[in-house]
Amino acid sequence: MDKSAAAEEDDEFFGDQSCDDEFGAAEAEFRDVKTLSYLDGFDETKEEKLQEGFSEGYSQAFNDAFLAGSRLGSIAAKTALCESNKDTKCVTANQPRLHNAASAIHQFLRDEIMIGDEKGRESTYEGAFDNLKDKLDSIESDSK
Repeated sequence: MDKSAAAEEDDEFFGDQSCDDEFGAAEAEFRDVKTLSYLDGFDETKEEKLQEGFSEGYSQAFNDAFLAGSRLGSIAAKTALCESNKDTKCVTANQPRLHNAASAIHQFLRDEIMIGDEKGRESTYEGAFDNLKDKLDSIESDSK
């Protein structure tokens, strides 16, 4: 018996196979659409969450930068006021404080923000910024 005759017998036994082929193709197309829909939804959600995280981080970083800048500016203003009044004792006392405040901010930016992950440890922004605030508070309280 040749293959075409066997195929005809199978068709007679199982019925018309063209319907199953169409169903199989439709089912495969549905799986493809379902997969594409899932991937589209996943990508859209990922982009939304990324934007939310960026917006939240930007807001927090802006507020923190404003706080650090205000403290540094306060110490710098005291130093400038001393310089304008030609009060050398005051200038001598405030210049190291200004330098220490600027150094603390520089160290925070360098170590925690730029290369924190390269040190083989997990850096927590909140903890590092709290340490910076404590240093700036200490420097600022020394100048009062």
